[in-house]
Amino acid sequence: MKEIDCRGLSYLQIIREIKKYFNSIGEGEAIVRVSSELEHDNVMRYSTHKGYKVYENDDENKYMIRIEKRGCLELEEEENIFSILITNDKLGDADETLGKILMKEYFEALNEYDELPRAILFLNSGVKLFSNGSKVSEDLKLLYDKGVKILINDTSLDYYDMRKDITFGEIVSMYDMIVTMKKSKRLIKL
Repeated sequence: MKEIDCRGLSYLQIIREIKKYFNSIGEGEAIVRVSSELEHDNVMRYSTHKGYKVYENDDENKYMIRIEKRGCLELEEEENIFSILITNDKLGDADETLGKILMKEYFEALNEYDELPRAILFLNSGVKLFSNGSKVSEDLKLLYDKGVKILINDTSLDYYDMRKDITFGEIVSMYDMIVTMKKSKRLIKL
């Protein structure tokens, strides 16, 4: 049985390690070691979501989780098609610095998630995420390289004078954005 030592790693690093191992095998088991209750709960949630069997240990070994992959089919179902609408360059109504940190974390986590959106649509100040020096543009490029459609509203780009900053994705009209939204089974607005 494989042992995956994730003590001292961030949440995304832990998920990457688990994902890397289980994607490399058809079926099998692993013991995952973590450092805290929060990490333990996150691993439990992730593994359950993936359809793996999860076995908890007693209190003495509570930061060891045994995960078993047997006959799990990880198929993207047609009804799970979704798109994301970004209308701001920060996440939430929080402090501006915190909002930008949260937006960066959101796209880092989305890159690790197994089910990617069909499209991400950017309008209003959301187009600022493509500006030179944006900490999010690298994560957006990774999503684009994975096949996610990146649609950037032309009117918003012109308003902020940012057309020159766009190196990937499609610059589209509001009509094109509406067509994409309508084709999505779910639309998540940030």
